[in-house]
Order: sequence, then C-alpha cells, then structure tokens
Amino acid sequence: MTHNHEEKELFYPSGIIMYRGGVKKNDFGHDIYDGKGSLFDQEGELLFEGEFVNHMKQGNGIMYLKGQLIYQGEFIQNKKQGHGILYKDGHIHYEGHFRNDLMDGYGVLYYEEEVIRPYQTLRAQYPHLNQPQYEGDFVHGMKKGKGKQYYPNGFLQYEGDFIWHHMQGAGKLYYPTESPTAEELARGVTNLYYEGHFFEDLKHGKGKVYSRDGILEAEGQFKEDMMTGQGTLYYANGQASYIGDLVQGKKHGRGDYYNEEGKIIYSGEFINDERLRITPEVEQEIAKLQKQLDSLVGLPNAKKELHNLINFIKIQSLRVDHGLTSFPITYHLVFSGNPGTGKTTVARIIGQIYKHLGVLSSGHFVETDRAGLVAGYVGQTALKVQEVVNKAKGGVLFIDEAYSLINDKQDAFGKEAIDSLLKAMEDLRDDLVIIVAGYTELIEDFLQSNPGFKSRFNHFVQFDNFSTDELYDIFAMLCQTNDYQFGEAFAQHMKTQLRHMPIETIPNFSNGRYIRNLFEKLVTIQSNRLIQQATISREELMTFEEQDILQGIAEKLFDNTF
Repeated sequence: MTHNHEEKELFYPSGIIMYRGGVKKNDFGHDIYDGKGSLFDQEGELLFEGEFVNHMKQGNGIMYLKGQLIYQGEFIQNKKQGHGILYKDGHIHYEGHFRNDLMDGYGVLYYEEEVIRPYQTLRAQYPHLNQPQYEGDFVHGMKKGKGKQYYPNGFLQYEGDFIWHHMQGAGKLYYPTESPTAEELARGVTNLYYEGHFFEDLKHGKGKVYSRDGILEAEGQFKEDMMTGQGTLYYANGQASYIGDLVQGKKHGRGDYYNEEGKIIYSGEFINDERLRITPEVEQEIAKLQKQLDSLVGLPNAKKELHNLINFIKIQSLRVDHGLTSFPITYHLVFSGNPGTGKTTVARIIGQIYKHLGVLSSGHFVETDRAGLVAGYVGQTALKVQEVVNKAKGGVLFIDEAYSLINDKQDAFGKEAIDSLLKAMEDLRDDLVIIVAGYTELIEDFLQSNPGFKSRFNHFVQFDNFSTDELYDIFAMLCQTNDYQFGEAFAQHMKTQLRHMPIETIPNFSNGRYIRNLFEKLVTIQSNRLIQQATISREELMTFEEQDILQGIAEKLFDNTF
C-alpha cells in the first residue's frame, strides 16, 4: 500500500506522545493519521498499533487497554471488521469474523481460564478435549445459526441451531459428563440425550430422549423442557410401553398402555402417570349414576345393556391390574324405538358413566340431527361434521333420527356426512362415542344402507313403548318433581284414561312426551280454575283436584295430545 505521508510524532497538550507514525495533511492542512502508526492514551499507554487510512484504523492492527492486549486483527473505518482475535485478561476470548465491531460470521468463543482450570489435568491427558466454549456462527455479537457448544471439560454438549445465544431450532444435546466411560473419553462426547427442537435452551417441539446407555426412551412433543402433548414411551427392548397424551413428562389424558411383548393392556384415561382406576371414590360416582338410571321408569333393555357394559369394563380393569390384556370393544350404540322413551336421558347418563370408567375423557353430551350435520353445498358438509365432532370429542355425540341422513341412494349430502362421521370414528376411536337413535324400522334400514357404518355398532338397545302403568308412574314423577300433588279420585281417573289408550296401535306414539304434554295441559286447566278465586293458598297451588281431570276428559285431552 502506498501512502502520501511522512513519519511524524504528535503530542497531547501535556507533552505526552499521542501518536507516532505516518501522517498526511488533509484539505484544511491538519495532520491526520495515515499509514502505519501507534496511538497512545494520555498516560502514555499504548492504545493501538497498526494501519490507518484518513485518520481511521483500517487494515491490520492491535488494540490495547491499560497495557493489556484486547484485540488483534482487521479494521475498516475504525471498526473491527474481518478476521480478528479478541482477548480477555490476557487470554483469547474469541477468534473469528467481525462486522461493525461485533462478532459476526463464523467464530470460536473460549471459556475463561477460571472456568476450565478444574479440568486442566483432564484436558492435558486427553488433548482432543481442549475445546472452546462454542464454535459456529455469530450475528451482531451473539450465537446465531449453526454451531457446537462444549462443556467446560471439553466434552461436546450441544450441536445444532442457535438464536441470540440460545439453543433454538433443531439440535442434539448430549449427557452431562460426571462419569464418562472410557469410550466416551476417547470420543470426547457422551451419549446422545436429546435430539429434536429447542426454544431458549429448553426442549420444545418434536424430539426424542435417550437413556444414558443410548436406548430410545421417549419421543413426541415437548414443551418447556418436559414432554407435553402426544408422545410415545419405550421399554428397554424397544417396544412402546405407552402411546398417548403426556403432561410435564407424565402420562395424563388419553393413551394406550402395552406390555413388553407389544400387547395392548389398557386403553383409556391416565391421570398423573397412573391409568384411571376404579377407586372407591369412582365406584361411588358410578353407583350414583346407576341409581339414577335405575330410578327411571321402565327401560329394562337399556338398564340391562348398560349394566352389562359397566361389568365388562370393570372386569377389564381388573385384568390390567394383573398384567393381562384388556379386550378392546367399540362403545358406540344404537338406540331404537318410538320418541319419548328416554333415549336422550339414558345417553346423557352413559356419557358420565363412561367418563368415570375411563372410556371417555369428559363424558359431555352433544345432540345433533341431519340439520346439524348436513350443509347446503357439497364439500361444506364435511366441515360441518368436523365442527360438531370436535365439539363432541371426549364425550357422547347423540344423533337423533339418524336415518334422515340418508334420504335415498342419490343423497350426496347425506353420504358425505356419513363418510365424514366414519372418518371421525376412526380418528377419535379412543375418545368419542356415537349413539344413533330413531324409529326401530327406519334405523335398521339406515344401518343396512352403509355396511361401514353398521360394522362400528355392536350394541343395540330397544326402547319399547311404556306400559300404561309406567306412563302413570311418569306422570306421578313429574308431579313430584314440579311440586304438584293429587288425591285418590284424580289418580283413579288418570289410570282409567291411560288404560283405555291403544298405545300399541297409535303410530309413533310419543310415550314420555305424551305424558309431559298431558301434564302441562292439566296445569293450564288448574291455573284457569284457580285464577277465579279471590285468594289462593299454597296447598291449592300444589293440588290437582278431581274437577281438573274431569275437565280434561270433557275436553278430550287424552285423545288430542298425541
């Protein structure tokens, strides 16, 4: 490099030398640094020696602070830029590329001496362990991009992506090095601990965890350093022990548990690493629900089927306790019969019982029909079904008048709905129960129309019409629930009228709905009578009198309420 300059010394007003080296005159006649030179502070300590261009450090140079070397390398316009070495306390702190005074590009960052001092003997014995703190990419002075990070003893700690000094992105994390094996000492790296995604130095995203011996222990979703979300846990022989939901590393939610031979032992709910067991507390809740079911009038078929299911699930739970395989079955149901026979009520109870038995995660109840599943345009129905299914996930989806989904063989909308439901039953087979309901003959035809749909239902419950005595019992229960009462004369009229009802010959007799409508109309008749009185007592507000039912008979109430 040729400079139009002269060698010169410049001094501070105190007389201490400020600069020695090449200078030239600027346009104003002032001396400016240009060429090789040395710059000093006001105490005479060397600050910089190297090349200047137009009064700025440019080219190779060495920087000092209070007599200690702090940087040597390249400069552009007074800033460290290009390759250089940064020193701290007399030792190399960083070596690599700089841009605008900051570490930027590929470089190597070293530990401070006091950090690695306890490992000097080890590093001397195994020279390949003389590793830095980090080697890789930097941006704006921070680790960003691909790189490797080492433990203070020189073993590899992490290799992968970094963002702003943090392990972030995809990478591999290796086990701490308290007791390295001879093989690990020779390699300079311990066995892989985790391979996957990181966020701010924590395991976050999809990843795999290995044992100290290098055996895969778990893989799945991580959040804030713990497995949270869908995951798989493994036995030492490589067989999956659990597949399902995890929260902070524990089995929690829906999942399948396997023995070491790969047989599924249990499928259902887990809470805090333990499968949902039928504890005395759970047994008590189930007993309450069974009592609620048994207290319903009639419904012998429904009660029997549900008791069978409860007994089956309990026995399967005991089998799991003894390490035996639990036999998986489908819990979807078909309810057939006339309206008003208690199908919806029973479905709600089933959802709660399934929850306590671990079949469903929440047991909530969602009711729908064709209008709730079928859209007005082809392609939109699948989205509508998905929305309803997502709402019902974890509970019971009750489809009333299910046969209306298929009006005829040319019903493209209904076919789309059925296909979408079939997919949902497959995708959510472990946490969704579908109950289809409707008139006996029509529901049979509906199931026959789609073999794929029918094959997923193997529990059929027939809801027969209530007998006249059962209808009377339902009326009595409605009165009790709503704070009404009646005397013997009223009761005899009610029984007589109901016994004259040709229930079996009435098309689509509405059963319980019929009685509820009858009850509401009798309440109206009683209200019309009481409103004529000047004063009304509490007892009168609660009581049906004989004249109320006689009025109803005169108005042909029992014949016109269907």
